[in-house]
Amino acid sequence: MKDKRIQLITVTVLLALVAASILAVMPDKASDHDLGNIAAELEISESVDGNVTSTSYVNVDGVVTDAIDMGYATVQRTRNTEGRIVEELYFDADGNSVKQHDDYYGIAYEYGNGTVKITYLDADRLPMVRSVGYAVIMRTVDSEGRAIDDYYYDLDMQPVSSSDYYGLHREYDPAGQNNSVTYLDENGQPVCSTSGYAGKRYDLDDSGMAIAEHYFDEQGNPTTSLLGQYGEQYRRDEAGRITQITYLDAEGNSAPANAGYTILKRTYHRDGTADTDMYFDAEGNSIALSKGQYGIKRSGKVNLLLDKNGSVMLCVDNILNGFPAMVVIFGVIICLLMLVIPRKVSIALTAAYVVFILYETLMFRETGDARTNFVLFSYADRFFTEQSVRVGVINNIWLFIPFGTGLYRNIRKKWVLLIPFLISIAIETTQYITGLGIAEFDDVFGNTVGGWIGMVAAYVVANQKFETHNSCS
Repeated sequence: MKDKRIQLITVTVLLALVAASILAVMPDKASDHDLGNIAAELEISESVDGNVTSTSYVNVDGVVTDAIDMGYATVQRTRNTEGRIVEELYFDADGNSVKQHDDYYGIAYEYGNGTVKITYLDADRLPMVRSVGYAVIMRTVDSEGRAIDDYYYDLDMQPVSSSDYYGLHREYDPAGQNNSVTYLDENGQPVCSTSGYAGKRYDLDDSGMAIAEHYFDEQGNPTTSLLGQYGEQYRRDEAGRITQITYLDAEGNSAPANAGYTILKRTYHRDGTADTDMYFDAEGNSIALSKGQYGIKRSGKVNLLLDKNGSVMLCVDNILNGFPAMVVIFGVIICLLMLVIPRKVSIALTAAYVVFILYETLMFRETGDARTNFVLFSYADRFFTEQSVRVGVINNIWLFIPFGTGLYRNIRKKWVLLIPFLISIAIETTQYITGLGIAEFDDVFGNTVGGWIGMVAAYVVANQKFETHNSCS
């Protein structure tokens, strides 16, 4: 009776896991990036109340309206006695606080002698830590008011890094245009960022807009980004958005990046968010990447693969990306197959599934520099707020659940518990050595837990079959 109770509890937990996994990966409410008015279609209305100025976008009827490309309807600025902005807040057409860049709700400024303290604010106008890792920027400015150095701090004013650098230094050309940026370590020295370079120099047009950028290392020598290019050349539309990127070699000539294409052409939604990227060689011919895709389309938080004509491809990746719950559904189906088919067939299916795991984690990926993330549960603070994070965590777990089920179906030894861990370690090590992704402790943890869950499922079924057999006899 006790064993049956344990079995019942285990089955209930497993079913709850399936349900929770499906709910966790359900897509967030889709946004129509083309619905609404852009700033250029609206008029500007300004009101002043003491030291507070509210600038709103209004339609032809004078009604306050959201500008979809700006992300707000009204910006409210508070100024000090010197006329300097000390606080900036953003609101929608209904007067509710809205995020900028899916991040902060406002900015506070404090001015010193040649310095500006920039603090990011939440919806309650309190200091907050941005998704990039810092809450405060301490900025030095020159006599012309131009930003020179930025350093990043947390809420306790302790130095923090963002993308492996603690600050940045800007330089300007004789015309006063910013023509270079150098990333800095905690001591103010050049340091290589997670992008692979320590800084970049800009080629500017007459309006000061960057038409190209070139990367350099800590010593100021040309170097490559993680994608393999030494720089990028841009074409822009009338709104200043980059519509074409040409990758460059050390001499500034067009050259393919690690992914295999030389030119990327990008389209945008009306609100300014990127829509599609298409890949081309130096002559402008369409080129396919590792999975046969000629481009990608951004759909919510995922990317869908496109064919040569810019249409969404019919492939496994698109099914899983477009319908993330399918990962769980496929996982359940494969687990059931592992358990009900003849043992010899189950062995073959388990071996085939190992090949599938290697395909998903190692094969057909573009190479880059070795990258690691040795922080366990590094995405914990974003798990409940970002669907893309939840999908990544759930996928890592469910990728190994059928594998664990197949393992225990065929190898009922205690040491089999080590196999998911060892295989995951091998995959992450390979990713590190070859640059085929980021070697992460989180992946090892998720894969291992997934393998163990699959084994528990197989154990429950195996014991149930045993008990049923005994009862029939």
